[in-house]
Amino acid sequence: MTKVEQTSQIFDQQASVPKLLFLAIMTIALCSFGPMSIFASVPLAIAFLLYGRLIGFGLGAFSIALLWGLSLTVKGFPVGLVGYYGSAFLYALVTAEIVLRNINPVKGLIYMGLILVIISGSLVVAYDRLSPTGLKSEISQYVSSVLSQLKKSKQESSEVSGDEERAFDDFVNKPEALTNDIYSSLPLIVFCVSYFGLWVSLYVTLRNAIVWRYKAAYKYSLRDLTYFKAPEFFVYPLILSLVLWLGADYGLPKESEVIGRNLLYCLGVFYLFQGFGVYNDFLKFLKIGGFIKTLFIAFTFLLASKFLAILGIFDLWFDFRRFFTNSKKDEGDTI
Repeated sequence: MTKVEQTSQIFDQQASVPKLLFLAIMTIALCSFGPMSIFASVPLAIAFLLYGRLIGFGLGAFSIALLWGLSLTVKGFPVGLVGYYGSAFLYALVTAEIVLRNINPVKGLIYMGLILVIISGSLVVAYDRLSPTGLKSEISQYVSSVLSQLKKSKQESSEVSGDEERAFDDFVNKPEALTNDIYSSLPLIVFCVSYFGLWVSLYVTLRNAIVWRYKAAYKYSLRDLTYFKAPEFFVYPLILSLVLWLGADYGLPKESEVIGRNLLYCLGVFYLFQGFGVYNDFLKFLKIGGFIKTLFIAFTFLLASKFLAILGIFDLWFDFRRFFTNSKKDEGDTI
């Protein structure tokens, strides 16, 4: 019996309601656990792929209504959980549509990611316009609250040297500057979160294709996603972004720094995907897999994401993959 046949027996149509509830509960659990919320869309995407669009929509609508009702009736219930679940549902829907429509994952990432950017950007603008105080004012209040907590923690600690204390004071005594930096970076935040969130959802869903492939015939594999290559013409706006960012210190208008920074990070997310593909092939070339590979990937994303982006930039000229001879496809195992 093949692995796919074994999986088909495990994920057959019997007891579908308990399995659907399990996927919904798993999504809620991931949404409520900080950093793990980035994976929250995966169970919902699998629900779409296993049971179809109608049941997937029904599961999402029921879960959102339930969470919204709990937020109104249960004191202390985290209202933000409704928003997290709604975002996970949107990413799951987009991920499932890429698979169900047999769209190349790279093409789907680019076009569907752009749709997510437009939707997310529109929501941010609408919130900024409709909020009584404005989004910038809310950011300012949050920054002031965080800096006040940092000041309090610093006063309770005596293990701070003179240089560190001066640097700390210079940081916490400029809440307006920090607020302006965050507010001016909202475009890159929306862009990077939209694309990176969709990429993670696609990556984990395709990596667990053995769970759903018997129900949704998808002709592409994880390899097609990780072999991402940014267009060569991206080099020109990349150079322009560096000129604008650095040129603010040499006579260009101050606004050029904001434009350059936003443009650089928006382009950088694509080079991050390309650099990860090279890094992933390098780990396969070294025959590092399983849980150890997962740790390498997790720590690299957390501690060296800029390194991966730079690696992706240099891959345009050096094509690092030609040095790797292990062509085994990375598909079907879990993250």
